[in-house]
Parts: sequence; C-alpha cells; structure tokens
Amino acid sequence: MHAVVCEDVWMIYKSLKSEKIALKGINLKIPKGKIFGLLGPNGAGKTTLISIMATILKQTRGRVEVLGFDSVRDAKEIRKRINIASGNPNLIWSLTVYENLRYYAMLYGVRDRRVVENLIDEFELREFRDVEFNRLSTGNKQKLLLARAFVNDPELVFLDEPTKGLDPPVAKRLREKIADMQRDLGISVVLTTHYMSEAEMLCERIAFINRGEIVANGSKEELKRMLKMKDKITIEIDAEISMQLPSLEGVYMVERDGKSLSFYVDSAERRLWDVASEVAKLGRIKNIVVREVDLEDVFNELVK
Repeated sequence: MHAVVCEDVWMIYKSLKSEKIALKGINLKIPKGKIFGLLGPNGAGKTTLISIMATILKQTRGRVEVLGFDSVRDAKEIRKRINIASGNPNLIWSLTVYENLRYYAMLYGVRDRRVVENLIDEFELREFRDVEFNRLSTGNKQKLLLARAFVNDPELVFLDEPTKGLDPPVAKRLREKIADMQRDLGISVVLTTHYMSEAEMLCERIAFINRGEIVANGSKEELKRMLKMKDKITIEIDAEISMQLPSLEGVYMVERDGKSLSFYVDSAERRLWDVASEVAKLGRIKNIVVREVDLEDVFNELVK
C-alpha cells in the first residue's frame, strides 16, 4: 500500500470574475515508510497539494487516497492517522511548551502525560518546558511545532518547509531529527522544501511540481539521468565571453556568468578535453572546477 495516491487531481479556485488553476491533473504515488520530497518554486502548488492530502482542502476533481482511505469520504479516519507541521510556527502564544503539547495531545485523545514528556526530551526542549511559546527562539518554536506533529503517533507526517528561516546549525539538527524519527518509527513523511541540500539529504524519492503540474518524479539518480546530465564543468577565463561556442557532443546545456562558462555533460571524464579546448579559444583559462550534478541543477532546469 502507498502512503498517498493521487489520481487526476485538479484544484481550481473560482471567483465571480475569474478562476485560477492551482493543480492540473496531478497523478502521484508516494511510497509508504519513506521520506518523499515535493519540490517546486513559490506558487507551484506544493502547499495546495499537501493541504488536499491532509484533508484541509477538498480537490475540485480527481481522487486522493491516504493510507488506504478516500480523502473526502474518510477524512475523519485519515486525520486520526496523520499530522502536519509547517515552517511558520503558530501555536498558542500564551501557553508553555508543555501546555501546548499537552493541549494538542488531548485533542487527539492522548491522555498519557508521558507522551508529552518524552517528546520534550526527544526534541531537546527540557530546559524550555515551562517557557511560554512567544518567548521561545525561532529555532525552539520550530522544534516545538515538530514535536507537536508526533503527539498522536502518526503513520504519516506532512512537513511543509520545516526549516524555513532557521540558522544553518539549527536547521541541520532538525533535519537530523526528522531523519531519526522517520527511521526509528518507520513512518511516512512528505516534505516540501526550497533547500535542495535538505532534499538531497533526507528524501529517497522526489517529485518536482511547477505551475500546478508534476514535471518529474523519481529517485535522485533517476532525475539526473532523465535530464542526461551527470557532471558539471565550470571554466573561468581571463576575458569577458562574447563568442558563441559550437555544439559539442555530450554537452546538454551551457550557462554563462561573466567570465565563466558551466557545461552540463554526460561524462566529465570523456568531455573535459574537448570542452576546455574550445573555451581556450576565448581566452586564457584561469580555473576549472568539475563536480557531479546535484538537485539544485536539476531543479533549475526543470522550472525554466
């Protein structure tokens, strides 16, 4: 069984004078027991799609199945089994860490106070247990929001940009905590993020969404192979680049940036000599950097 199955899902927002299509025929299967990434630029439809999966919104048409339940007919059953956290922590400002977790635990029918105390320890909030939410740092607010997402022992957790706006060391610890919780509990996680390094670290499979449509879906290696780009060769010369380079075998894309050219190739080992020879005609080569294509490169190409 998949954690989520979307079949021809559309979301159309209508007003008296116009309509806006937010999602266009989404077909997607999210595996169970994995961290699945949903990536895309601002306004691509990520939050709308997650809101439909989490039964917060109802799709205009199409079918969504979550943990084997229909998202419209069985919304109450789904809500018992899922939870959600976003990158905009907004809990009850006047309640303490403990009181917030206790309050939300009771909403899910969880009466055992040990659940709350264990989450406080798990997310390193013990010294802030009795501190009001509005007095917490941004990082600790985000820790608390993530802790709240586990109060009902969910089978599926939606994380919508969970490290948004956090300092790098805090974001790194939260990513590690997400990975640890998923592995230890064996749950399913759907993650949206703008940080490609975060997706690279956490996600086993990824779907890219742009303008309301799924434009690519697969493992990180499958996505790179799909674009036929394996390596990136960046060459800096001592002059501004004005000439047009000829087409070269195995080169799928070229980017210009001042005195630098970046070549996306099928194999740096096979193409480096030919690429460098052509660039040398434009000026003296100052520096060459070769690296493997990453998700940032895939993302930039897919959202053009």
